[in-house]
Amino acid sequence: MRLINRISSWLTSSKVKQEINYLYFTFLLFSISLLSLSYFLKEDHPLAGIHIFFIICSLGQSLLEVCFFMLIASLLKRWAPNWLFNCFIGLLFIAILAYYVDFTLLRLMDTSLSYIFKFFFGSGFNHLATAFLALNMNPTMIGMIFASFIFIPFLGIGFYGITHLGARKNPWSLSLFQMSCTLFAISLSLFSLDLFAYPYLNRLAYKKYQKALPLGATFFSPPPVLYKLTSPIAPCRKEQMITDRIQEIEPAKTVLPNIYFFIIETLRRDFTGPEIAPHLADFSAENISFPHTFSNANYTNLSWFALLHAEFPYHWTSVRDTWQEGSAPLRILKKLGYKIKIYSSADLSYFNMDQVLFGHQRQLIDQVEEYTDERNLQPCDRDALAIKAFTRDIDQASQGTVFLFFLDSPHSEYSFPADFPLKFKPISKEISYLTLNPASPELERLKNRYRNSIAYVDSLMGDFFSILKKKHLYEEALIIITGDHGEEFFEEGALFHGTHLNKYQLNVPIFCKFPKTDWEHQIDPTRDMMSHIDLFPSIIHYTTRSSLFSDLFDGQSIFEKQSWPYHIAVLQNGANPPVEFTIERKEKKLTARFLDAHHVEILEPSPTENISIQSLIETDFPGVFKKLQIYVRNS
Repeated sequence: MRLINRISSWLTSSKVKQEINYLYFTFLLFSISLLSLSYFLKEDHPLAGIHIFFIICSLGQSLLEVCFFMLIASLLKRWAPNWLFNCFIGLLFIAILAYYVDFTLLRLMDTSLSYIFKFFFGSGFNHLATAFLALNMNPTMIGMIFASFIFIPFLGIGFYGITHLGARKNPWSLSLFQMSCTLFAISLSLFSLDLFAYPYLNRLAYKKYQKALPLGATFFSPPPVLYKLTSPIAPCRKEQMITDRIQEIEPAKTVLPNIYFFIIETLRRDFTGPEIAPHLADFSAENISFPHTFSNANYTNLSWFALLHAEFPYHWTSVRDTWQEGSAPLRILKKLGYKIKIYSSADLSYFNMDQVLFGHQRQLIDQVEEYTDERNLQPCDRDALAIKAFTRDIDQASQGTVFLFFLDSPHSEYSFPADFPLKFKPISKEISYLTLNPASPELERLKNRYRNSIAYVDSLMGDFFSILKKKHLYEEALIIITGDHGEEFFEEGALFHGTHLNKYQLNVPIFCKFPKTDWEHQIDPTRDMMSHIDLFPSIIHYTTRSSLFSDLFDGQSIFEKQSWPYHIAVLQNGANPPVEFTIERKEKKLTARFLDAHHVEILEPSPTENISIQSLIETDFPGVFKKLQIYVRNS
């Protein structure tokens, strides 16, 4: 009876018309619609078919959302305290800011606001400061961001007050019943439109466009293309099993070559030619470099994991949460008798990677030089300090040392000293996020900044090579140089990295030098591909002259005669396990998502009426999932 009385009371009150600040809500509608349409009306999108469908959906969802806001505001104004109504009005301006950030990210990086939340908050508030520092943001910039979230709600309340005065000159009133009916009518129209278009929706096009909708989705989406695996995806290896195997290793009885391992931030392979990086180009030409070299992820923490654990990077969260002792390859090298020294310009605690890589107490590290606490220094200055510290230490270093370098200059905003002679001009003074687009002349100036930052790192590498040669250490050195991932400059609609699994974000240089022995002639001459997970298996295979430990890694030594013919890379997912991945073999590319241990959703290629997805995979990607599955690992 009480419920019936409440419903009766609401129906009675809903007939009472209430004055609406139509100027304020028209502004909201205009802002949301314009931001959404700015994505769909870009010149490179043809006005036809599914594109028109999404434009109509965008306008309809904008109207639906603003009508919903208007209804909530009316309810609060009628029955809630005035302070709660004002809070809601202020939060609507925060929503506009969120939309602006979201569509700016779509325009620049072809990704949504959820990317930012995963990046900044995915590992908790303790990670927040590290995330800001990783973007090379100074305290003033960070303070301005947080101040804006405090100031903007008050701006919204003030704007509402001003527009309310204007709206009262020509008042417009609606009842709650009228607003509810409007909401229902818009929802029904969108539902009907989705129902009509559903049979014609293409999965890839839908994935591309749906993130630009105000609500981020439609009532219906194309059904997923599922592929059932014959056996489940293998979990990550147990740390105790690794520990038991390492206990069997005897210290090396021969002189161990020094290992110099460089991980250079954001280093794209096609930007390491002789015109940009002559020292790296010469090193590549004189030593081992395969035609096709890849990162196993397009994000730093995942790439570091693949490099130093030699495991598929979708395992990184399991290792993070269950392991204590750090990287298996580094532990093997330590048992052989190696010491580990680290020189880092990058922040090793990013996503807690120092614990994932070197153990929860960093126990694998014998010496570390870090410069990320010196925030008054640019990345290029910190890189120079790292090489300088190495120069200081090299005379005291004994044989059997792993020198790990993490260099940061090519990370945005692409750093080099003020007095560094620029090889590429003109350059951007800073990244203009608001105006940068594929057609902007500013893009080439930004790429010149990137080229100059790589040229600077190349000069440091030239200094490194000179030091080794001067000390007569070069010939017997084992040297690895790679980038953690690449960088995109709108080639496929995005800027920077962490967004697309394409060659621009994944193709990195991998240059290897092993001491001159007959072992170099045992590399399979037909092999033309290498990825990050293959590096430490190759180093351990070389130093032990044995493949006894190959089952401890997902990567394969370049000295093995038969290698997996595919390359796998994963898309970052913040602090969560990556689910989207791509597997490539020369010109063939398979893009998919893990649904569970037994099923994957195939995103690309798409099956046809005549060819099922099972037949397509068996024909174009024979045995593609076998290395990932449990029965192969246990065989």
